[in-house]
Amino acid sequence: MTKILFLVTSLVFIVIGIVLTHYLKKKKWLPNRWLIGCLVFLIALIPSLMFPNMPQGIRQVIYGISGVLAVVFFESSRLAAEQRSQQN
Repeated sequence: MTKILFLVTSLVFIVIGIVLTHYLKKKKWLPNRWLIGCLVFLIALIPSLMFPNMPQGIRQVIYGISGVLAVVFFESSRLAAEQRSQQN
């Protein structure tokens, strides 16, 4: 049961990240992918260092946001690579 839950959760994270990337690109709100890449680590690192006794629920929400941003980073990188290959 745990394996199925992990698989479903992973797929949901990936789908949310891909949908979010395409939505932001469509609205022309997609920031620089390197900014997103740095935010992935900073969103998880800074609160953990500043508040070491943070409640577990808040910590999991922060890690979830960081995970979705990681998918957005990789999806925006993929879109940028496809766009470069189409221009050549």
